[in-house]
Amino acid sequence: MSRGFYALTSGMLTQQRKIDISGNNLANINTAGYKKEQAVTSNFIRAIVGNNTIHSMGALEETGNDTDFAIMGAGFFAVDNGGQILYTRNGSFNIDEEGYLVLNNIGRVQGEFGDIYVGGDKFDFSPGGSIIIEGEESDKIAVYDFLDYNSLRKFGEGMFLADAEPELVEYPTISNKTIERANVDIAEELTDMLSSQRALQTASQAFKIYDMINDKAVNEIGKI
Repeated sequence: MSRGFYALTSGMLTQQRKIDISGNNLANINTAGYKKEQAVTSNFIRAIVGNNTIHSMGALEETGNDTDFAIMGAGFFAVDNGGQILYTRNGSFNIDEEGYLVLNNIGRVQGEFGDIYVGGDKFDFSPGGSIIIEGEESDKIAVYDFLDYNSLRKFGEGMFLADAEPELVEYPTISNKTIERANVDIAEELTDMLSSQRALQTASQAFKIYDMINDKAVNEIGKI
């Protein structure tokens, strides 16, 4: 009987975790560059043992904003967050009061020479990542990539810390006035949520039946 309780409890926790993951994916549908997560389960214990980030590229959307950028192909932008470098596909940047290119509430975007200074909203840009001010290249948006994406750890939504040294992409292609949307499929996430909810309800009903059988067995033994 205890095995049945264990299996049902494990199953219920697994389905609830799947619902939570799908819910978080849907909550970030409008977070530029967000990468969806999937539950990693073990066939042996039928429980979630971790999350897997799906790094496929999201759809591109033209915004018309001079400070919006999207990486074409592999790679990540780098942002200085209080002395630690975070990596992201979110290129929805702004300009701070000192004239530096920033990702709001995160930090300053990194170029090949450090923090990228643009001065104001009057600058030109080349697909190779160059920031051009008054006809001269002032810096180049740095794009980094990793041999193994398993070395990346989530740090907030759409942000990653790296456990390995990144490689600078020498010839990146960056689209200006464009952002990369989250790679979340709404229909797929809703379908997964409904499936998990049905499985959770089924397990809950079975758990009640097991509980009733267990109570009856205890009472019958007590009469003997």
